[in-house]
Amino acid sequence: MAANVACRRLALGRPGYSVDAIAYNDVGDIMDNNLDQAKGRVKQAVGDLTGNKDLKKQGKADENAGKAKEFLEDTKDKAEDLVDKVRDRSTKN
Repeated sequence: MAANVACRRLALGRPGYSVDAIAYNDVGDIMDNNLDQAKGRVKQAVGDLTGNKDLKKQGKADENAGKAKEFLEDTKDKAEDLVDKVRDRSTKN
């Protein structure tokens, strides 16, 4: 519920975006990124416990993939915000 409210707040003032589409897409992306990171940490822990170096490496790769996706999503959001600001400034003049 709180995530949905936060996403609806993000959608305000973003022309061309459906509030519900933003809410579900953003929450879904966040969950996917966190899931990748958590899955990676679990694989690393199991690899440590069992002495399986390959599993530990896979876990580190999964965790890093989740972090990279999160970084790219944040960068994309910042770029969209910048475009919106520029668009707003150009329509005011």
